[in-house]
Amino acid sequence: MDDKTFHSWLISMFDDSEQASDKSRRKAERDIDYYDGKQWTDKEVKELRKRGQPAISQNLIRNKIDYLQGLERQQRTQPRALPRTPMHEQDAEGVTDSLRYVCEDQRYNESKSRVWGDMLKAGWGGIEVAVKLRTQSLQATTVMTPPDYDVVLSRCAWDRMFWDPYSCEDDFSDASYLGLIDWMDREKAVRTYGEAAAAVFDETVSMATAGETYDDKPKYNVWATAGHRKRIRIIQMWYLDDDGQWSYCEFTKGGILRDGPSPYLNEDQEREHPHCWRSSYVDRDNNRYGAIRDLIDPQDEINKRRSKALHHFTSRQTFGNEKVNINTKENKGQLQRPDGHITMEGDSEFGKDFGVIPTNDQAAGHMELLADAKQVFEVMGPNAAMMGKQASSQSGRAILAQQQGGQTQMGILTDSLRQMDLDVYRKIWNRVRQFWTGERWIRVTDDQRNMKWVGVNPAQPYDQQAIQQQNPGTQVSVMQQPIAQVDVDFVLDEAPAVGALMDEQFGLLVDLKQMDTEGAIPMKAVIAAAPNLRYKADLLKSIDEKEKQPPNPVAVAGQQAEIREINSKAMLNEAKAHQAIADAGTAGQPGEQPQGPSELDVAQALADIRFKDASTVKTLAEADKVQVDTDLAPRKMVSDAAIARQKLNSGAGSNGQSAAGR
Repeated sequence: MDDKTFHSWLISMFDDSEQASDKSRRKAERDIDYYDGKQWTDKEVKELRKRGQPAISQNLIRNKIDYLQGLERQQRTQPRALPRTPMHEQDAEGVTDSLRYVCEDQRYNESKSRVWGDMLKAGWGGIEVAVKLRTQSLQATTVMTPPDYDVVLSRCAWDRMFWDPYSCEDDFSDASYLGLIDWMDREKAVRTYGEAAAAVFDETVSMATAGETYDDKPKYNVWATAGHRKRIRIIQMWYLDDDGQWSYCEFTKGGILRDGPSPYLNEDQEREHPHCWRSSYVDRDNNRYGAIRDLIDPQDEINKRRSKALHHFTSRQTFGNEKVNINTKENKGQLQRPDGHITMEGDSEFGKDFGVIPTNDQAAGHMELLADAKQVFEVMGPNAAMMGKQASSQSGRAILAQQQGGQTQMGILTDSLRQMDLDVYRKIWNRVRQFWTGERWIRVTDDQRNMKWVGVNPAQPYDQQAIQQQNPGTQVSVMQQPIAQVDVDFVLDEAPAVGALMDEQFGLLVDLKQMDTEGAIPMKAVIAAAPNLRYKADLLKSIDEKEKQPPNPVAVAGQQAEIREINSKAMLNEAKAHQAIADAGTAGQPGEQPQGPSELDVAQALADIRFKDASTVKTLAEADKVQVDTDLAPRKMVSDAAIARQKLNSGAGSNGQSAAGR
């Protein structure tokens, strides 16, 4: 189609999107007002003032949404690349460092948290993954040097997004077009798009309406402002072209500013758009909404019940006859005051000519309904147990189980955010592979005392050992293959869950370490598992350096000499034990047959000595203790043999006397 027809088609697509999403956008504005505490309309407030009834707002919605936003901040993730083939295994770590560098450089966590807030409040939000040419690269680019680009991550504001109204997927994957709205000063637009933009501005229809959400701040329902500061509304649309791939166009009401095929390619070398968008929920009419939508009615009931109850408690229903009708208005006002005074006319009697109608049953009914509304509100979304605010005497583990059960209810929303994370990481990697064509060094600053550099697309081979010798403590990792040829998958390294019993787990690990007599649990693992341990990295680094140091030759020689000395003493002790056993066997009463220990006793005694000797050699720290036990072993065996012989002799003598008596 020609330019005029194409421009008309773009305008019609945008108008269709704006009209179809008008209901969703208006309700999203209302939901955000409720979060901000604006929970009464002007008409309702005016009506309440006529009644003398207060407009009370107990903002319970903010507590729930703020908790979910805090939950996301405590469960932030980090990307980790996994190789798809064995040949890319060594480069996967470099890919991980590259992605984390981009996320930290662009403060992706902060942008993602704001998108998460948009999803909870308005119902949708997203991230744009684009590139920008570096200024120094733009000035110093030559034919031999490729241009240097930076990956740019930007939050897409919910009130600046539009999409195909027939899209029903929560990730907008079935949309045939989507885009952003921007307001720009005329001078800036001319600098951005060139002098041709001036003519487009002049042709923009100033009376065209823009709706209430997409308008400028402050709101003007026109495509362009014609005041002292001229501003124009510019539409950036990404659409599926006739070839089934993505193209883009930037236009306004007066004409097209810039268009062409998408400059971004995916892993299959197909054109793609730069947006990673998500919505919380989608109804059957393709209206998108957030977590606040279901909380509106319970919040309204709580506000109106409290307002009605307070008005009911401070008001009185009265009755009277013609005798006191003159003072009825004044008396009703006095009844609403804590120090009020009622004036009775003539011989009128209170309770007969004038009185108060009891309404305690109505007040009790309002309070019961208010309590029921609060109970219903608490079970919707994050409940009190999940937020850790339930008053009870339960154990910490029981509270943790309730919190985890409550988080399961929010699994749909959190899973949607995780999927957006993966989409963003994948598109970051696509931009890196496509636009990082020159040599680039990335500094990984996880440990400032131990710098780590990752080389991408090195122009020449680098001697890593030589670099480490020149800069001690510096780690250098160079990717073996050009980054465009590396193929990886991505997973998310999860952060600790809210309420995880990390201290209890660490205490259990310490108990296991104390019972570990074989040294199966290294101290390094205990330090690494310690939560909130200050200078943990320094301790682990000191242990690593000590393990890498070669053993001291003098200390090794001394230990070997000590082992030889202990072995010689053990052999001498074993010989003494043999002699002691032999002497114990020959000692006895005159005329009796010598009865020495059995072979089993001798083998058991020798086994005990050898076991103690082996323990002595194995553990030098217990050498003294085992040596004393070994020295005392022969004496103990002689003493035991003598005692046994004495018992045998005494038993034999008593048997002989008994026989002689009989």
